[in-house]
Amino acid sequence: MSHSNTKDDRQRVGIAGIGPAGIQHARAVIASGHEVVAAAGKDANSPRIEEIRGVAPEARIVTGVEALLDDDSLDALVVALPWYATPDLLPRLLAHEKPMLIEKPIGLDAASIEAALKSPDAKIDGKLIGFNRRYYGTAERLRARLGEGGLKAVYVTVSEDLTRQQKAHGSEIIPHLLTFSSAHTLDLVLHLLGRLLIVKLYRKREKEVPFTSINGLLETEDGAPVHLALNASDPSPAGMRFLFDDHTNWSLSPLEMLSIFDRYEIMEISPRSKIRRYMPHVAELVDEPVEFKPGFLAQMEAFLSGDFGPGASVGQALATQQFIEEIQ
Repeated sequence: MSHSNTKDDRQRVGIAGIGPAGIQHARAVIASGHEVVAAAGKDANSPRIEEIRGVAPEARIVTGVEALLDDDSLDALVVALPWYATPDLLPRLLAHEKPMLIEKPIGLDAASIEAALKSPDAKIDGKLIGFNRRYYGTAERLRARLGEGGLKAVYVTVSEDLTRQQKAHGSEIIPHLLTFSSAHTLDLVLHLLGRLLIVKLYRKREKEVPFTSINGLLETEDGAPVHLALNASDPSPAGMRFLFDDHTNWSLSPLEMLSIFDRYEIMEISPRSKIRRYMPHVAELVDEPVEFKPGFLAQMEAFLSGDFGPGASVGQALATQQFIEEIQ
């Protein structure tokens, strides 16, 4: 999928950070019909330079995000830095007039995000935070169904693979996994349901790592129960299920796949199986396209159009972090 803009319509975009997310954002810029004209790596010897050149061969390669912030020729900037880098830069980013798509986490605590947001220098118009799950067609389909009413209950399951995360990002990431990783699901839950109230939570500190699993009951402002299971290394299907009073079950598991169940099918006893089984019947299955990293193309098109649609503002990213700290 690509769009052909005229040269005058094309925006000149800089990519700050050329890790996996930055590379995928660059692909989305080009597929949207715009230009990646500059990219900033950590240093001139970054092994990712050849990869970004393969995506955007004409892009200038510079060192450090400041080189892009000072470049007046850029129309917009994508900030996709390592998880520990953006929080310190947030006041500088928000003070800049350039439109920005900023990957999360934008802060490791709510207080620092709030301080940057409330600064007299902050310019939040044109700043989009990269909660790309909001742009999934599966999520939008579910949001439309929620608008019709009849919600009975919600089940949210999050499992953090501590071993994989520690191997990829170092042990320093473990205390921040809700902000770094679980935030994808938690932000989408808030986007779909609005503010959630805590009824009762049970917190269990893991024995060997600084991570606390959280299980319990929340409630929507309309009184629907939301069952939360956020655990370390839990071999349960992650995602969320929405039960409605028309006896349908709308399941995002994984978030890129929407399964709509409408009844049970009875699998009778057979020579092969002596146990009668009751299997949920799939009325409809909707997959999120995966030609690009899911949600990235729709998010980039929204960002560069200036109409962010369901995208997350800085204030909404703050609300997600405040919710994370509330349940922690």
